[in-house]
Amino acid sequence: MRNLEDELFPSTPGKVKIERAHAISRQFHRCFASTSTMFLWALFLIALTASYLSFQSFVDTSSKYFHASWGGMHWERQIRNSAQPRRQNGFSVLVTGASGFVGSHASLALRRRGDGVVGLDNFNSYYDPSLKKARKALLSSHSIFIVEGDINDAKLLAKLFDVVPFTHVLHLAAQAGVRYAIENPASYVHSNIAGLVTLLEACKSADPQPAMVWASSSSVYGLNDKVPFSELDRTDQPASLYAATKKAGEEITHTYNHIYGLSITGLRFFTVYGPWGRPDMAYFSFTRNILQGKPITVYRGKDRVDLARDFTYIDDIVKGCLGALDTAEKSTGTGGKKRRPAQYRIYNLGNTSPVTVPNLVAILERHLKVKAKKNVIEMPGNGDVPFTHANISHARAELGYKPTTNLETGLKKFVKWYLSYYGYNPRGVRNL
Repeated sequence: MRNLEDELFPSTPGKVKIERAHAISRQFHRCFASTSTMFLWALFLIALTASYLSFQSFVDTSSKYFHASWGGMHWERQIRNSAQPRRQNGFSVLVTGASGFVGSHASLALRRRGDGVVGLDNFNSYYDPSLKKARKALLSSHSIFIVEGDINDAKLLAKLFDVVPFTHVLHLAAQAGVRYAIENPASYVHSNIAGLVTLLEACKSADPQPAMVWASSSSVYGLNDKVPFSELDRTDQPASLYAATKKAGEEITHTYNHIYGLSITGLRFFTVYGPWGRPDMAYFSFTRNILQGKPITVYRGKDRVDLARDFTYIDDIVKGCLGALDTAEKSTGTGGKKRRPAQYRIYNLGNTSPVTVPNLVAILERHLKVKAKKNVIEMPGNGDVPFTHANISHARAELGYKPTTNLETGLKKFVKWYLSYYGYNPRGVRNL
């Protein structure tokens, strides 16, 4: 056997060098060929993977495009059809909070006179969403399309303004209620401030810029004790977080009017009531509890003074909203820049005839033909104010606003709707 030295140092070095050179060359070519093949396979696999990922991305994008809660060709077609006016020189109006109490009534009124209407609502659970869904169904029966989405969704808003050049925005979406702010204060900031700013950003960037009419509140008068409440009165003493967010909204809208030329009208609603109303409102919950034989809580102010509200029927409020839209001037900005000063207005929308809560209960008892079980207690410090009373002289002069429905008539209509909607027979016994 050859030893280790023979293996390392062969006896014929020249021949071995030649053979070794050929061997090395063959190994090199084999290695090179093998490496080239592997490289080509690697390129092929990379290309295949890239193609798969690209296709998967396309499928995902297409799926989102066709199956998302908003977006897609069919969705855009529905938006355009709903926004199309049916009358000469009609408006195209985006109504936020369209499945809400005031929003649903205003949307129907706009559609009935021939305006184009697109609704936006997030259907939150502040009160029973089934009531909102029922309002949506009512609007759908009148060919009004409702987008399910949030006013804080900037991409959704941008898409809506891209699809339709809205002439007006009727902004009624908000977190309502005075007492709920104690439980969930963040919801008021989210909807009434952040949501408002997001909507204003979309409006100022839109081309053309729409005119905006939006719902402020009589609650901005807060601790003001001068009656009736006038738009010229001080509003820097809010009594609740809800009131503070609405007052902040007035300041924010003024800023966007001043900087970007948005035409803006704020409407201070005074205790709106009527059919399809909000279940958290006193007249609504009183009706429910009276029919169910449950006691109702009636608050009383200091020194045993009865609380009073300027109850305003929904049809009168809607007339005020339409009057504000009809008299709104065009915004003056373009490309997010103001060209000249734009219109800015604030109006009270009330009934001018405050009624005490005990009188409200008495009217309900007459229409329901059921006696209420009342617990009368002193009003807690939860943000409520003892009275509201609207001075509507400015709205009357400039909007043609003239309320015509008193509380007796309005509650009669509400009770008729309530008994029908919730399935009660005329004697107050529910049909099961």
